[in-house]
Amino acid sequence: MSVSVASLLCLAAFVAASPAVAGSPGASDSLAGPVLLAPPQPGGAPADTAAESAPAPLLVPGRGNPSDSLTQDRRTRAREQLALGREFERAHAPAAAIAAYQNAIKLDPAIHDAAYRIGLLFLGANRVQEAVKAFAAEVEHDPGNLDAIRQLGMGLATLGEHARALAHLERLTRRHPGDGASWRALGVAHMMARRPREAEAALRRAITLPPALAIEHRDLGYVLAETGRETEARAEYRRAAAMDPKDATVWVNLANLDRRRGWKEQALAGYREAEKRDSSFVLALLGEAQVLREMARDEEAIEAYRRALVANPGDTGTRLELVRLCDAHGRRDVALEVARGGVRHDRRSGEARLILGMALQAAGDARAALDELRRAEALFPDAAGKERVRKLIAALRAEAPDSLRALFEADSVAHPAPLTPRRPAGAP
Repeated sequence: MSVSVASLLCLAAFVAASPAVAGSPGASDSLAGPVLLAPPQPGGAPADTAAESAPAPLLVPGRGNPSDSLTQDRRTRAREQLALGREFERAHAPAAAIAAYQNAIKLDPAIHDAAYRIGLLFLGANRVQEAVKAFAAEVEHDPGNLDAIRQLGMGLATLGEHARALAHLERLTRRHPGDGASWRALGVAHMMARRPREAEAALRRAITLPPALAIEHRDLGYVLAETGRETEARAEYRRAAAMDPKDATVWVNLANLDRRRGWKEQALAGYREAEKRDSSFVLALLGEAQVLREMARDEEAIEAYRRALVANPGDTGTRLELVRLCDAHGRRDVALEVARGGVRHDRRSGEARLILGMALQAAGDARAALDELRRAEALFPDAAGKERVRKLIAALRAEAPDSLRALFEADSVAHPAPLTPRRPAGAP
């Protein structure tokens, strides 16, 4: 896995500070709706009773309709749920925040800001398709929310719907020609559509409009770098860094440019500057680990990979890379602990079980490795994943000593190979 400037494109378009929703407790593809607000009303009077219900009261002129009060009560509770969602966001509980915002929408479908906040949280979890739906819902109920309109356009571009995205954002800039943020969004959409000339023009237009924003210079730096104008790109990145010293992505971009040149020490310094500004920025940590490996400083690379996993424990690709690196340096105890950490993070992950099985195999524990690989096989939903596991088991069986022959014979009986359809005679 290599870190490139292009990998920062989505980060340039969407900056969201919330943790990943998918890994949070209670998160799912279909989050729970609002809880019941009152117990069900009891049924009618028994059939044998002679009691009559009280007559309906006459409505007094000048007093509100009871249905108006009910509507007002629902709107009040919707606003309470909206405020609760913001509290959950501040507490770094994105799944709970989304549930609160969804409650607010169910109580008052026309409420402003709830769907927009949901969209931002989904962006933070890289669930772009769900984010786009949320932004579209916000725009429908609040056409004046310019940021929701911009985010909708950039989301469409991220999903590859370039024509829709560009038409959407060009219409926005025509309606608001003095809004720099809208021109910047259009520039981002042109970048994603691989139209660098148009992207540069839109971003330079954004830079001329107030307020002055570092992100506009950063995005322009990306366009210039991708078109081979590295000197100009570095100048834009330096402007962005001076305007916003806390922005870690600028330093990763500069480090990537240094790494392209083969300037490893400068690249390492850049990644570390990024890490100083954001210790959880995975791209900075992975860039640091990779350049350290290129410099044959594997012990430092191991520690950088471990920090990256702390920031993103669900990244099985990085976990496998670290397990292999530790094993290659004889640190099999560390490799096993790293592999077990993946299973602790997600016990239902076939990839995590597969990595643990490989680490156990490398440590010489064939019995435990076989158990984990069989668990991995059961957890993979697709045939390709299951076949990967079976190939590893076959390799493990081929390398096993005679003392483990009975173990693998029993395993073969318990897990017979799947039947493959016989080809008809004469088939190619």
